[in-house]
Amino acid sequence: MSSSVVDDVTSGAIKGFLNWSIEQIKSYIQKLKDKKLAFIQDEKTIKRVKELYASGELAVYKEYVKDKEILFLLQIGLTLRRLEQEKEFDRRLGLRTKIHNKYGVKALHIAQFVENGILNRYIGILIDNIISLDKFKEDITNVLNNIEKYVLFVQGYEKERTVIQSALSIVSNNIPSIFIVSGIFSAANIVKKCEVRLVELLKDYDLEKISSGQKESLFFKRVLRK
Repeated sequence: MSSSVVDDVTSGAIKGFLNWSIEQIKSYIQKLKDKKLAFIQDEKTIKRVKELYASGELAVYKEYVKDKEILFLLQIGLTLRRLEQEKEFDRRLGLRTKIHNKYGVKALHIAQFVENGILNRYIGILIDNIISLDKFKEDITNVLNNIEKYVLFVQGYEKERTVIQSALSIVSNNIPSIFIVSGIFSAANIVKKCEVRLVELLKDYDLEKISSGQKESLFFKRVLRK
């Protein structure tokens, strides 16, 4: 096919798009969104995800996070939390499994970062020590892109010794300014049992603990000792 023909086709496509009405454009965008959600394969769960497009919490995240894929995972995290609140435990588990299978463990952890309520408090801690808006946005982006260097998500089957060893390894290898250990349901009890020992071992960190329902999160904030 000659370049002139390709140019004509491209030009025609662009002109066609520009002639669309606002409603046609909205419909096209909606179809793209629907296609992205098709992997979930459960209409009720998809409906929950769509309802959260207009979430005030997601609107706040959009102010600081510009990566659309990460924003999508944050929205999934809000959906997981909603399903948990509505006691739709099977759908919650199904969505977690679908995210893991399609996007991998890191993506699931980003969603859990929201589901467990960690991101909101993380933002709060950053605001307490804010230097500049650019640095603030950079820190949020950094933790989401490198979540395994900042957060340890505990599984319900793990031994306390394993959790403590993993926590120490992450801290020694990355020296994060904020390090988080989090668990939900049965894993929350494991986190609680590890708390005292972690405080003893992470001497350069102060602890802030958040307990909510069946969730337990330990925020270790690095401090400069005299």
